Amino acid sequence: MVRRIAMRAPGARPMSPPREPAPAAPGRLPWLVAILLSCLALARYLPRVTYLAATSAAGLLGDTPPSIAPSGPTVVQLERLRHLVSRRVHVADVLVGESRWLEGSWLVVGDALIGVDASRAEVVGRDELSRTATIVLPRPAVISARVDHERTRRWDVRSRGWIPLAGALLGDRGAMEGRAMLEAQRLVERAASSDDFATSAREGVEGLLQEFYRGVGWRVAVRWKE
Repeated sequence: MVRRIAMRAPGARPMSPPREPAPAAPGRLPWLVAILLSCLALARYLPRVTYLAATSAAGLLGDTPPSIAPSGPTVVQLERLRHLVSRRVHVADVLVGESRWLEGSWLVVGDALIGVDASRAEVVGRDELSRTATIVLPRPAVISARVDHERTRRWDVRSRGWIPLAGALLGDRGAMEGRAMLEAQRLVERAASSDDFATSAREGVEGLLQEFYRGVGWRVAVRWKE
């Protein structure tokens, strides 16, 4: 048997045997793979989970769908309409006038608006179940009247009496013209206030209100104050 003796120089340290690499810790790799797969799955389904959570929160905290139903006739609604203008009428008539020294005639042309003051309306017999109501209105009246000065013509203004040139010297043509135009305004108002125009205005307002409330599912009848 041969024994080997390691020779070393004096003062040198003894040589230690080489270390073998430490084996990998068992079971660590599967855990790393599992964590990686979990992260990938979370990244894939996170938007869907977020959407479902937001939808659920909106369903719990959000507003409910609005419930909208047509409203029947009320006094407030009719007051907002103010004047129900049913028609415009045109007037043409001859106006005559005279003073001590003058006499004249004019062809008057004008127009007027006839309507109903809706602020004085009343709602009676309102039935929510059958959606019917009765609206009581005041009589139609002239809302506005005007003289068309561009079409109104002075027919003639001349002296009256037996004294020659008395009208030219003593007559006040300006005062007569002003008084004639004031009376022309009243003439248009009186002509537009005739019963025929009032009847036509009633029919127009009745048709307007009935058609308006028919569009929201209501049937209304119109009654007129005496």
